[in-house]
Amino acid sequence: MKSPMNSRTARHAVLVYGLFAVVIWCASLVLSAQEHSLVFTNINVFIGGTVQPAMTVIVRGDRIEAVGKSATLFIPAGSQVIACDGKFMIPGLWDMHVHLTDAKVSAIPALVANGITGVRDMGSLLPKLDDWRLQIEHGNLVGPRILRAGPILNGQSFGPVQLAVADAAEARGAVRALAHIGVDFIKIHAALTRDQFFAVADEAKRAGLPFSGHIPMGVSPAEASDAGQASFEHTESLFVGTAYVRMPREEMLTAMGLLFQRFAKNDTFYTPTLIMYKSSADWRDFVAHSEDQYVARSAQESMRKASEAYRNAPEIVAGRKRVLQDLILLVGMMRKNGVKVMVGTDLSDGRIFPGFSVHEELALLVEAGFTPAEAIAAATRVPAEFLKLRDTGTIESGKRADILILNKNPIQDIRNSTSIDSVVLRGRLFNRRELHQLLADAKRLAAVS
Repeated sequence: MKSPMNSRTARHAVLVYGLFAVVIWCASLVLSAQEHSLVFTNINVFIGGTVQPAMTVIVRGDRIEAVGKSATLFIPAGSQVIACDGKFMIPGLWDMHVHLTDAKVSAIPALVANGITGVRDMGSLLPKLDDWRLQIEHGNLVGPRILRAGPILNGQSFGPVQLAVADAAEARGAVRALAHIGVDFIKIHAALTRDQFFAVADEAKRAGLPFSGHIPMGVSPAEASDAGQASFEHTESLFVGTAYVRMPREEMLTAMGLLFQRFAKNDTFYTPTLIMYKSSADWRDFVAHSEDQYVARSAQESMRKASEAYRNAPEIVAGRKRVLQDLILLVGMMRKNGVKVMVGTDLSDGRIFPGFSVHEELALLVEAGFTPAEAIAAATRVPAEFLKLRDTGTIESGKRADILILNKNPIQDIRNSTSIDSVVLRGRLFNRRELHQLLADAKRLAAVS
């Protein structure tokens, strides 16, 4: 016969177990509510460089769960179904060259409003940038995924985000320190000496970190590529301190073709940032641009002062426009020779409009000879390959749900990349009204920063 105490203990255990089961059940309901399915039907999906018609895409939580023909996919009960009526879906875009703390916080919502769901920050104030990253991660700030270098390693200091190293030993120490604090990669600049460059290359390899940036003036582009520099930035940097600038045009073009073949062999990526050079060719074209309202007030002032310096120098403007055409030609040669090209804008000051300029860079790549599909890949699949991120860059099951929905076909005309209907960021849908609100937030923040 059981004792009364044992009976009470048993009843108590049953009660506790029942309460525990209720808690687990409630938690599961909350979790399933958080991870409800978002279903896009009858949409044309950019897959493998082509557009696949009449597709359904199912998003659960922050991931793409399934992609298939609309007639073959089962839509989960309780899903939010969005009938897309022939709209177009591409992966969220990357801007692979930004400086967010120069651009100020106003740039962050403007990027998302333009379908930019990921950025590579090439030099910013690390504490401020990491605070923004944390706010984005916790949902307190709507912003893109950020990978960052922190301070830029250079032989001299030219600003607050540059870290000057005196010699090769300091260069090694700087790489070790940055690796210790957890940067995603190392950014270098042109004033590094030859010894410092090779010290950085060796120490970054030891730390398992890629290094990217400008080509130091004491190192040839071929040597930098052979040493493992992961990416070069800015097309014009090919001529800074190199022999190419002194060559006759035809000789230079032949040499560039051979150099680009070397880049392709070494798997050296390139971020041309043509839009930055285009804007610097004649800043007056950009001063009254309607999108400058989304640029921080301090950056706008910098742009206006710079444009004044060009007002009485038409020969400089004409020369820069001629050079721009040569840079566009070289980027086309990169494509023909197999170099992996990525979209980047050098977002930092008032010459570049956050997010908007990414679409201008896409158009410049097409002008250079890329097909629209190749230009889109340069802002999606190629950055994912470079960053070694397996969860982004394409529309397929298991990838992060970072998605851009367009009203018009970008494969027919790359300018259609601006016909944005909605954006999905980590599984959260932003419709046109909410995207307008993000731009309003950017405008408000720009006015006070």
